Amino acid sequence: MAFFAFLRKRQKEPSTATKIAFGLFISGLSVLVMVAAAYVTMNGAEKASPWWLVGTYGVVTVGELLLSPMGLSLVSKLSPVRLTSLMMGGWFLATSIGNKLSGILSTLWDGYEHKANFFWLNFALLMLATLIIFAMLRWLNRIMKERGVH
Repeated sequence: MAFFAFLRKRQKEPSTATKIAFGLFISGLSVLVMVAAAYVTMNGAEKASPWWLVGTYGVVTVGELLLSPMGLSLVSKLSPVRLTSLMMGGWFLATSIGNKLSGILSTLWDGYEHKANFFWLNFALLMLATLIIFAMLRWLNRIMKERGVH
C-alpha cells in the first residue's frame, strides 16, 4: 500500500486492472521458487528445506494481495448496483473453479519423471493467463474510465 501511495503522489499509480495483472504475474513467479527447489534437490532425491515452501508462499502472497482485494473492489465498482452481489458471487465461483482446476492439475504430479517440468507447466499456464489479462488492459482501463473508476 505504501508503494502505491508513493506512486499516487507522483501521479504514476497504475489502474486497479493493471495491479491485478501484476498480481497474476507475481503469482506466476512464485512457481519459479519450486522449479529451483526441484533442481536443487535433484528431482526430489534429496530432502528439501521447508524454506522453499515458505519462499513460494511468500511470493504468492504478494501476488494474491494484488489479485483478490483488487478484484473484489473492481467487481463491486463496475457491477450495476442491483447485480453487485451476484457479480461478487461470480468472482468467488471463478476462484473455486480455478482451485478445482489446480487440484486436477495436481493429479498429473506422478506422471512427471522430472518434477521441475510439472512446475514449468504451472508457470507457463500462469504466464499465459498473465498475457491474456495484459492484452485486455487497454479495454479494461477504457471501461473503468467510462464508469469513473480508477
